[in-house]
Order: sequence, then structure tokens, then C-alpha cells
Amino acid sequence: MRQSRYVWVLGISLFCLMTIIVFKTPQAVISTLADPQYGNSPRSTIQQFWKLMDRRQTDLARDLLILPKGSLDESEFKAWESKMNKDPMLSLQKLEFMNADLESSQDVVVRVSWTSSVQNVQQALFSMDLVQTEKGWQIQGIKQINDLSYIGGDSNERPI
Repeated sequence: MRQSRYVWVLGISLFCLMTIIVFKTPQAVISTLADPQYGNSPRSTIQQFWKLMDRRQTDLARDLLILPKGSLDESEFKAWESKMNKDPMLSLQKLEFMNADLESSQDVVVRVSWTSSVQNVQQALFSMDLVQTEKGWQIQGIKQINDLSYIGGDSNERPI
């Protein structure tokens, strides 16, 4: 009877593994298992990026970026990196996706709200360009913007 339970557990485990492989390509499954920070959608990649920034794991957040050295995008990241490292009380309050159709878009606008015990809530709008790589989605551009005059549609507010 005991061997029967092991066979059932082994069978269910193999069934789950085969289901994952059928619905996702083996390359995507293996890269996600090896590097879980790379998301399989723009939304999950951006959420992971800002979570890593909030935890002060900027080296892992940098791995999600593909930025040319010396570019304005890299200087924007470095400015936020130094801002996060200077203020240990600063924490991520909310992340809002401003695009209506996020899954088909590679240019995503997000509003990031930060809070601190010393300061009021700070908000910043970012335009983030994403690209699909063999590892998953990665951010190839990050720019802070001032207004949403060119964005149409509803906002999809999603707190983290």
C-alpha cells in the first residue's frame, strides 16, 4: 500500500511537469526556473523591477535592464539608485499601470508612488520600453516623464 502512494505522488508530479512544458516552451520554463526575476509579461517584469528597487537590490534590478553605457536611461536609473540608497526610509507604496492594453504594448507608462516617514508621498511617471529576449522580457529604456498628454485609455491601478 505504501508503494502505491509513492507511485501516485510521482505520477501527479510528472503530470504537473508535463502540463507546464505543454503550455510553455521548454526554453521559457528552464530560463524561468534558472532566473525567476525575468518575467513572461511586461507587467510582471516591471513589477519585479520596482520590487527589487524597493528592497535595495539594485544589482538584481540592473540585470533586468538593457541600457547603453552613458545613455540618459542609464543616468535615470543611477539617479534612482542613489536616491534609494540615500533614504532607507523610502518605500514603495503603489505602482499604477497607465496603459489600457498592457499585454500587447512594449511601451508602458507607470506611476510609482513612494512614501517615507520623513516626507510626504512622492509620485513619478515613467515611460518604460520593453523588449522580448531569450531570457524573457527586459527593460531597454526608462525615462521619467511629466504628464500623460499622449496616453489614452483608462488607468489600471494595481498596488504591489
